[in-house]
Amino acid sequence: MKEFRLAPITVLVGHAGVGKTNVALGLALAEAEKGCEVTLADLDVVNPYFRSSDYPELLGEAGVRLIAPVLARTTLDTPSLTGELDAVIAQVVADPEHSRLIIDVGGDDDGATTIGRWSGMLRDAGAQVYYVVSAFRALTTEPEAAAAMLSDIEEHSHLRATAVLNTSNLGDETTPSHVERGRAFAREVARLLDLPLVATVVPEVAGELPDGDESMLIMPRYVRLPWD
Repeated sequence: MKEFRLAPITVLVGHAGVGKTNVALGLALAEAEKGCEVTLADLDVVNPYFRSSDYPELLGEAGVRLIAPVLARTTLDTPSLTGELDAVIAQVVADPEHSRLIIDVGGDDDGATTIGRWSGMLRDAGAQVYYVVSAFRALTTEPEAAAAMLSDIEEHSHLRATAVLNTSNLGDETTPSHVERGRAFAREVARLLDLPLVATVVPEVAGELPDGDESMLIMPRYVRLPWD
């Protein structure tokens, strides 16, 4: 199983509901624990729910800087961003060994439009763009459906995906068989897109997990549902 090494700049794109925000939080906290100077940018100005900007305390306690929509966590949900991201990208380019930038992009093609403003800077900086997929997202349970959506996301974001990242799980109910089903789904999506499958992200699972070619990331569930 491969060791997972996060690039200095990582962009997470994908359908709404595949778990991008939980992955963004988990990656940011893990890199901060390693001693990196981490910035997590929440660029979801489309969906006011389940966003990285809902967790400033969690990130702040770990020393992670949060860039969020200007009026996030208020009664006004206006799609506006600050100009901080330009400076952070430049900072990471200047010190790629110790700095990390993780960008949590809004779901689907509409949400991906926001990142287009920085697409040139991100390409020049060598950003890795992970297409996040899940076999258990209701509207894209077939690999062909998941693969077909990437072209619209790329067109709106002006960025090309560099790898597939698999988040297929059922939370606390996840079993090794669910993990293997999700990995088979993600491998097929990656094959259809001619992209590598970089990692599988799952919660703690009782039982032995199957081995594979990609990295396996065991990650807690940080994003809470209203009834939790």
